[in-house]
Amino acid sequence: MFHSEQDLLANLIVLTPKLARRKFRQHIFEAWEYRCAYCDKQLNESTATIDHILPKHKGGHNIRSNMACACGNCNRNKGSSLVHHWFTPNQPFYCEKRLDKLKRWMEQKPHSIKLPSSVEPAVPYISNDFSIGWIAT
Repeated sequence: MFHSEQDLLANLIVLTPKLARRKFRQHIFEAWEYRCAYCDKQLNESTATIDHILPKHKGGHNIRSNMACACGNCNRNKGSSLVHHWFTPNQPFYCEKRLDKLKRWMEQKPHSIKLPSSVEPAVPYISNDFSIGWIAT
């Protein structure tokens, strides 16, 4: 699993920076099953947006655990609010299950990627959970 766009850029040299960012965002959308993290609306490639759970200007980073799939309305309405101030029972679409999922999402730890040694030839592949694995050749 990649934790930030830079992981893709550093480890998948075959991708351009633009394609690496697109793949990183795509992975986030797929992890949320193209559903808004807040209102649970079903989204698609043209309606899904990325929300910085902790806004960038309040110290948030472009890392997987700080980026969630959101519909345009929720993303705009939340704006630069902190999630625990905005996503409350006062919201008509508030759901404890989604709040729990957001908390688990934010608690993710970055994973380091281990490159194979030059002694053992290997071929990189990307598994379904979006982590790099190695197959000995």
